Amino acid sequence: MNRREFHLLRNTSMLFTILVFFTQVCAAQAYRYLSMEDGLGSQKVYRILQDTLGYMWFLTQEGPNRYNGKEIKHYELTDKGKKLNMQFNLNWLYMAADGALWGIGRKGRIFRYEPERDRFEQVYMPSLPEKGIASPNITYSYMDQTGRIWLCSKEHISLFDAHTGQVTSLRSSIVGNITSIEQVDRTNFFIGTESGLYQAVLDEQDTSLTCQPAYNLHIPVSELFFSTALKKLFVGTFKQGIWICDLKTSSETRSDRTLNDVNVKRIVPFGEKEVLIATDGKGIYRMNVDSCHAVPYIIADYTIHNGMNGNNINDVYVDGDERIWIANYPSGITIRDNRYGGYRWTRHSVGNRQSLVNDQVHDVIEDSDGDLWFGTSNGISLYNSATGNWHSFISTFDHELEDKNHIFLTLCEISPGVILAGGFTSGLYQINKRTLTVDYIASSLFFHLDLRPDQYIRDIKKDSEGNIWSGGFYNLKCFDLAGGKSRLYPGLSSITCIHEKDSSSMWIGTSMGLYLLDKVSGKYRSIDMPVESSHICALYQGDDGVLYVGTSGSGLVLYDPKEEAFAQYYTDNCALISNNIYTILPKPDGDLLLSTENGIVHFSPRKMSFNNWTREQGLMSVCFNPGAGILHSSGRFVLGSNDGVIGFPSDMHIPVPSFSPMILSDLRISYQLMYPGDEKSPLKTDINSTEVLQLDYEQNTFSLKASSINYDY
Repeated sequence: MNRREFHLLRNTSMLFTILVFFTQVCAAQAYRYLSMEDGLGSQKVYRILQDTLGYMWFLTQEGPNRYNGKEIKHYELTDKGKKLNMQFNLNWLYMAADGALWGIGRKGRIFRYEPERDRFEQVYMPSLPEKGIASPNITYSYMDQTGRIWLCSKEHISLFDAHTGQVTSLRSSIVGNITSIEQVDRTNFFIGTESGLYQAVLDEQDTSLTCQPAYNLHIPVSELFFSTALKKLFVGTFKQGIWICDLKTSSETRSDRTLNDVNVKRIVPFGEKEVLIATDGKGIYRMNVDSCHAVPYIIADYTIHNGMNGNNINDVYVDGDERIWIANYPSGITIRDNRYGGYRWTRHSVGNRQSLVNDQVHDVIEDSDGDLWFGTSNGISLYNSATGNWHSFISTFDHELEDKNHIFLTLCEISPGVILAGGFTSGLYQINKRTLTVDYIASSLFFHLDLRPDQYIRDIKKDSEGNIWSGGFYNLKCFDLAGGKSRLYPGLSSITCIHEKDSSSMWIGTSMGLYLLDKVSGKYRSIDMPVESSHICALYQGDDGVLYVGTSGSGLVLYDPKEEAFAQYYTDNCALISNNIYTILPKPDGDLLLSTENGIVHFSPRKMSFNNWTREQGLMSVCFNPGAGILHSSGRFVLGSNDGVIGFPSDMHIPVPSFSPMILSDLRISYQLMYPGDEKSPLKTDINSTEVLQLDYEQNTFSLKASSINYDY
């Protein structure tokens, strides 16, 4: 019989050249969230683990879930084909030293995850009790370092050996329900109960557990963590905070009273000198192991939309990349990534005048005092950077003028404390910040010209000489505040953006193309860009004179006026996520920040590289608006979107390109799923561990699934 061999590549860089188009590197953020809307089985999560392949496992109220950064897979438990109730049959999840995943239920059933068949197999079920006798409920289960699973009920303790399947009953003198176990070495353990802490020695030959009270701690224990390196035991209690027991000195120290009157749910190491303490009601605390001083670390912040979203923490897990995975009820899973700076998401709060007046933000400017102004679809918001106070103008909530227009597309400070605003009217609004007054100035009165009124004013800019430029649907106008003169530049219409080239000329972007205008003569010439769409959304001129042009539909265009040369970047020839470039803002390091309707792009002109930050990476608001963005004097970018305002540091770290492991699964031959050991299956082990796949000649219709585990993008 002829056979075919397929060598399955394990070099991830080679594999990923095939999939380069959907593995673009993107920025992460401080917090991301997983809930039932994202596929989580339940908002109530009890346990978080990571396996040797990198999958994250969540034990939820509805059973185990597996997450690869994109998809969440649910697993069921069965007994002879009958589906089992998850709330009684899978209550603890543990990872053995060999990487095997084990689950234990309150009825004493034990399950092992079988990766070859991608399912949980029942490996042990306690014997049914005699008629009339209720089966004991397991109140606590623990898996130690040697692969023994402890099944603790109120009456007795049983040990299940995961290697041999042998079950042993232990004799013990412990009084009260066991709440936590922590192993010191093969035979020495600490056991926490509802009545105190015990030190226990396991006699494997005699199958007995010798116990005695430890460190005189006669208090309810909720959690234990033993640091092998420090030789210290951290004892979490229900009401008396954390106790630290030093095995070297046989002394105990109580932490400060910060964590009194709160239940400690989990203690995990955090670096060499700290631990994280998850609580039921106070969020997550951070404790120095030497000083025993605990401080709030990850606490719910209900004043922002993208912070920590709950303080009832069931579990916390720190992975190898410094991400902190948090099970917080009833929100689901919250992921905090300390490698990247967070961002602030500001939105309108209904009924609250001390908030952004409307979520559709069309323009953002900073005035001479460092305060922020936002032009929205329902008026204008002023944010005082020093006090944090808000004030709104010309919205449906305000009554400055009897005018039905509330949509503002552009703002400009023409003198300290005086703002001009344009939008869906032919005239302009003048706002005095000091007096909080508003005046409407009709176009004919402003310019003393007989001209056709604009349908809207799209952009207002102040040039280096102090002149004010106004561009609308029909007209481009300029006026000199000091001299009281005004001028119309006929021939240019459908103005979208204005940018000064130098003291004698202006770049004028329109919906029909790009123009270079001479201020004095009024003559202009069209810049013939080699693009399909000539709608201009944004303009920025670099220190070297190169003009960066953001278009609607044709991506980013670079124009060198000296060489009359162009370069175009769009979704088909680079990693841009969109061909609609709405703002172009310089970073202090010379790179550029671009906003689109799909997210934010970091562009390096030196490297000609693009890194993206999208909703998939946790950016809650991604649909940004043309021209709505600034680099604030404080060093933060502020961008307006259709769903509020996003602000983040200009030096926010964006990760360098990297590739994640490829996982192969679901081998099908003639559309039938193959498992190792099955008849006609070519697999000796699971497909992901198979180096060479040998198929018979007639097995010429086959498929497999390739996926990537990635939590950054």
